[in-house]
Amino acid sequence: MEDHKEDMLSALPGRRRDWLATFASLRNRHFRLFAIGMLFSFTALQMQTLAQNYLVYQLTGLAKYIGYVSAASGFSMLALSFLGGVVADRVRKRNLLAFSQLGIALFTLLLAVLITTGLIQVWHIIATAVVIGVIAAFNMPARQSYVPDLVGSDNLMNAMALNSGLMNLTRIAGPALAGVLIGLFGVGLLYFIKTGAYVIFVIILFLIPVTGKASATFTGSLLGDAAEGLRYLRHDRKVLDLLILAVVPVVLGMPYVNFLPVFQEEVFHVGPSELGLMMAVVGGGAIIGSLVIATLGDYKRKGLILISSGLGFGAALVLFAFMASTGSFYPSLVVLALVGASGTAYMALNNALVMMITPPEMRGRVMGLFMTTFGLMPLGALPMGALSDVIGAPFTVGIFGIVVLCFVAIMVIVRPSLRHL
Repeated sequence: MEDHKEDMLSALPGRRRDWLATFASLRNRHFRLFAIGMLFSFTALQMQTLAQNYLVYQLTGLAKYIGYVSAASGFSMLALSFLGGVVADRVRKRNLLAFSQLGIALFTLLLAVLITTGLIQVWHIIATAVVIGVIAAFNMPARQSYVPDLVGSDNLMNAMALNSGLMNLTRIAGPALAGVLIGLFGVGLLYFIKTGAYVIFVIILFLIPVTGKASATFTGSLLGDAAEGLRYLRHDRKVLDLLILAVVPVVLGMPYVNFLPVFQEEVFHVGPSELGLMMAVVGGGAIIGSLVIATLGDYKRKGLILISSGLGFGAALVLFAFMASTGSFYPSLVVLALVGASGTAYMALNNALVMMITPPEMRGRVMGLFMTTFGLMPLGALPMGALSDVIGAPFTVGIFGIVVLCFVAIMVIVRPSLRHL
């Protein structure tokens, strides 16, 4: 009874003058549990991601193989994320999230064993990336659309932004710790850590009461429900515009983080600890960006902030490319913080606006389409990796940053209504 009363109180909007309103959704016990599980899960994921990129580059010496690994999971997510969203609208989101987490943990454990036994090859990493991408296509829409079920509508933007902030908090602790652990124990340990963290998240999920099955009437077939979701997007142009606005920055902007090992070794000529520092700085900037979005509350000009952060993200990528081309490591770290802040603010606000506009019974399907943009991201990693091998990583990131900058500007001109969201 007390938990129920606490959750009801936490659903009330925080007072504007109360600085704790920035963290209002954490008053909800269920969201707190979810956030704790996310901290375990994403800290381990950030550690393993850095370890994987480092391992692939050490095995091959070519940046394009980092792109191949990213593409392996990305193609699966691209093909199946919308289906995953349809399933998320039909079943208990908590259960779908838990079982998909266990599936990812299983294949991560397989890689850990291959690494520690010395049998690991690049094709093993690519093959498991395909399978993990399939599972993630069901995991990610369920995870994103589960947040509104936990906090309700009043604190939705706050919860989505804090969710993003918590994920990016792991970019500080995760890579910094990963850099140290790789130097001391090698990459295999980080895969075991990810396996254990995912199991912990599943245990925490089962401490949350079952919620999240939308009260909607379904056609009885997956294809029919998928078609209904597409019809909704055709009639709600605001949501479609936001989805389009997410595509290019995610596809051509966000892959820069996968190539930080290339900057580390070929541009700055530093070690794994400095690579961890680079990732941590990106995460620090991302936390700032997320907290800014979490404090917006009832601010009416969210569209202008969305546009400004998108333009800022493209400009920051260009500035980082220029600074890195001079070989200046520490000034480049400052710019990386700007990249992390602007990119995360842009995506967190875009995501939150999509969830706020979309009716509850459609959130899984809309999030499935939103997650296809992350499936498209490795498609940007492929040309970025290939170009980096030919013309260098700084020049490549600079080109992609210019494309992001121009795309957001064109969208604002073509769809001026975005300024009034």
